[in-house]
Amino acid sequence: MALTTPTDYWNDSCSVQELTDAIANGAVGATTNPTIVHYVLKKELHLWKDRIYQIIQENPIWSEVETTWKIVEELAANGANLLYPVFEREKHNKGRISIQTNPQLYRNPDAIVEQALHFNDLAPNMQVKIPVTRAGIIAIEEATYRGVNINATVSFTVPQAIAVAEAVERGLRRREAEGNSVAEMTPISTTMVGRLDDWMHVVQSVTTSQSTPVI
Repeated sequence: MALTTPTDYWNDSCSVQELTDAIANGAVGATTNPTIVHYVLKKELHLWKDRIYQIIQENPIWSEVETTWKIVEELAANGANLLYPVFEREKHNKGRISIQTNPQLYRNPDAIVEQALHFNDLAPNMQVKIPVTRAGIIAIEEATYRGVNINATVSFTVPQAIAVAEAVERGLRRREAEGNSVAEMTPISTTMVGRLDDWMHVVQSVTTSQSTPVI
């Protein structure tokens, strides 16, 4: 696919084994989120167990939530490191890994932007996921303006995709107006068709079971 079509292939995991194999087979990006990290740790805990204990020992007053997000960050940064040769080869236009902002912040644009800026500093080839909520659209514009390559997520409809495009455009124009470069800005809007299909299958299954007569 990667060799014969203009399609870009991304790996839906930050697993060291999976991502290494994917890159060898043409992958030019990857994604992660807390659920993916949980899956990866179940599969590759032997690679991370010592580091997790070290994080806990170094931060004895942290809550489980703070520790978990630190682990999410480190797995994403490790994935970014694996993708860095692709990032360099593609002149910084590809080779990024997505990291998701905290879903609990979906109503708070300032908090989303703050976390996006923090994630952006973890590696030069980070792509920060921001949800397409009302607050998320505000955050997408501001984060783009401040140099963050965003990946709009939790997006299911054409109006959402249009809102993302308009927010990114405003952010890029504000950036350019102040003389800042946009040459390496590669914003992404992900329309989650698969998630919508999964839900429709559930709805269809429930509807069918309710309409089936019992004999």
